[in-house]
Amino acid sequence: MTNDAKGSSTDLAGSEIRSKLLPENEPMLNQFLPLGDLETILPRTTIAKILQKILAGGHSISDITEKILGSGCKPSLKVFATLILMEKVGHITQLLQLEVHDEMLPLTLKSDAEVFQSWSQSDIEAFCERQYTFMAPIFDFPTTQHYHWSRLLRMPFLEPLKWEKGGAHGQVAKVKIHLQHQVWKTPLNSGTQTSCFAVKRFIAKDAQGVANFNKERAALLKFSGENSGHKHLIKLLLSYQIEDGLHMIFPWADGNLAEFWKKYPSKPSGKDSLWLIQQCFGLSDGLSMVHGYNQRLPGYGHEEDIADMDAANRGRHGDIKPENIFFFLEPKSDRGLLVVSDFTLMRFHSDDTINKTVANMVGFSTAYCPPEVQHGSDIFVDQKYDIWTLGCVYLEFITWYLLGYDAIRGRSYKTSSGVRVPSFQTMRRNDHGGSDDKYFSHIPGLPPKWISMLHKHEHCSDAIHDFLSLIDHYMLVPLPNNRYPMNKVRDELQIIASKCEEDSNYCLLGNPMGTIMRGVNHLFEHFGIPSFQPIREQPPNIKQGLREIMRGQAELNIV
Repeated sequence: MTNDAKGSSTDLAGSEIRSKLLPENEPMLNQFLPLGDLETILPRTTIAKILQKILAGGHSISDITEKILGSGCKPSLKVFATLILMEKVGHITQLLQLEVHDEMLPLTLKSDAEVFQSWSQSDIEAFCERQYTFMAPIFDFPTTQHYHWSRLLRMPFLEPLKWEKGGAHGQVAKVKIHLQHQVWKTPLNSGTQTSCFAVKRFIAKDAQGVANFNKERAALLKFSGENSGHKHLIKLLLSYQIEDGLHMIFPWADGNLAEFWKKYPSKPSGKDSLWLIQQCFGLSDGLSMVHGYNQRLPGYGHEEDIADMDAANRGRHGDIKPENIFFFLEPKSDRGLLVVSDFTLMRFHSDDTINKTVANMVGFSTAYCPPEVQHGSDIFVDQKYDIWTLGCVYLEFITWYLLGYDAIRGRSYKTSSGVRVPSFQTMRRNDHGGSDDKYFSHIPGLPPKWISMLHKHEHCSDAIHDFLSLIDHYMLVPLPNNRYPMNKVRDELQIIASKCEEDSNYCLLGNPMGTIMRGVNHLFEHFGIPSFQPIREQPPNIKQGLREIMRGQAELNIV
């Protein structure tokens, strides 16, 4: 055995390895060599040249080269590359004699003392550290397996993680994963491979932090398998643990729904109506799976019924809000795809406990808090909790579509006539006489003022009228038992979406008087009147009803 020589093939190979390490401009302790690069840097001819310079006579260069490459045995190319970085290639003969190969990595002094018994302490430490350069994991997406990895492992990330976005139970960082370290069983919704992902790190300093991680992971796994996913539910791609750090990897979204509203102006005279209704239908279909309804609709997963409809599959999301609905831009869509995310508060229960969660023990966002939560500890909540919060999101979504972002989150917004009036948020707070935003008061027998105003907007089509009526009468209802179940919300939205696809006028043509005429027609049908007649010619009871409708519309015209 001879010493490694500067300027030799060994030195040149080491320099080439270092030049390929990623992320660039990071300390070598944090860098990895991408999969496939090692075979390019160390072909058979290069390995032979290195061995010729290093090994003394009596060794068969050809035989050692073939063993390193795995001819008739398991390869030891990563072992050989580690020795190159150490400038200790001469150790290769000893390691091959001990049948050390790449699948045995990582080697440790504690478990592999025999391998290192003739090595100096500095060489042992150098090998144990630098072997990780060639061990960046390959992510087999998506997988239900949870990995436990050493803190020394270098992840195949193309830049350092920057934990910029936080939450109640963790932090999120955007990262690019080297394409050679991605293996996909099934493609993402867009059908294309991506290099951008979200890594969520959980705060797990105690048992509660670990419990939060385990609960969210268990909920996500119900909808992240090859045969159990839904395109409108976020998919867990992989989870792993490094020491006490618990992590999950998800597709990286282009933002949440609130950010979408702020960034993208609505087009009420264009095709946004169809897209909005289709996305809201898809969200309700995904949440129907969460709630345990077994029938999945064509195009939203496998069309056959799910067999395992036991009570444990009945869940509740628990925190539906715009910030927990992500949007993903897609090449074939002007607007993209909306996906329900953040399953931290999602709960699955037995049949006996699904309706027995104490209201004030439920995590919630104040602005979307349903009435039952305000009634104290003697009130229980069930899946109808999600119906209320989803109805809040839907109503804000339609507000964005008809009036724009400022009408939702600003203090005021400008109407089409140029007048600045209070926003939805401002009106809600004024209704309650304080700074708290508890959505809005529901007046029995009358639709809320804001919904009535939206009905009268010039671009409010018959499809939007029907959608607003669904929200008003069957979702934002004070008594939980009077709200639709999630599958019924889904079915109603599917009807609206189907009519939109069949009739463009129903979907796109503004009909601001639609709400008045519907009230009139309802009265006519109820009393068996075949056609519209002037109010003065109606019987007294009909005349009074029509006047009440018209008076209510005039009083509710706030724009």
